[in-house]
Amino acid sequence: MNHHHSSRPADTHTTEATPHTPATEIYEAAFSTTGNHPQAGVALTRTIEQARQRLADMLIFCDPHAPATADITAFHPARAVERYDGTAGDIFTQVNTGTPGRTVIAQPLTTT
Repeated sequence: MNHHHSSRPADTHTTEATPHTPATEIYEAAFSTTGNHPQAGVALTRTIEQARQRLADMLIFCDPHAPATADITAFHPARAVERYDGTAGDIFTQVNTGTPGRTVIAQPLTTT
């Protein structure tokens, strides 16, 4: 069915696609909690710093006393980068403290 008509003339100029250079690694930050209100979350990021930030952002909404497990995994090569066990509050504290390079502050949600 090639009988569609257009009021616009055919465009003879095409755009060449520039190849996109893929990121060398993708990080997945994931967690799950158990208890009265189980929760889970996953975020994909391009840096480990962003992965820690997203993990902190997700954990801020959890019951701090709920048993929880969290992982940050790097894909390519696929491997666990960091693993956290304890309560949601413990994991939030572990992600937010430690060496200065690991300090993460949960950011408020915005609508923009």
